[in-house]
Amino acid sequence: MLSAVFHVPSIAVVAVVAVVLIGLLIWGAWKPLVWRILSVIGMGTGAGFLVWGILMAAMQEEPRFGSPAGIIAIGAGALVGSIALLVISFCGSCRGP
Repeated sequence: MLSAVFHVPSIAVVAVVAVVLIGLLIWGAWKPLVWRILSVIGMGTGAGFLVWGILMAAMQEEPRFGSPAGIIAIGAGALVGSIALLVISFCGSCRGP
């Protein structure tokens, strides 16, 4: 009975995370430091997913969700996206003569 009370649909969790990330990205337009912090978190997450997917593929184990190739793809996408966000956060901060 208690587990039914605390059950949160996964679509609600995804929606809340998406709204928070969009809010942080908009806030980062005014404060580039927010984008830099997000990019560091994203690089760590991307590297973690890459290592996890490579280890799962090497040990020939199936993860709880998806496949090792999918996990590697998520890690690569997070890593590339966070590096792009870091580069964008430094654009426009240099003043020319």
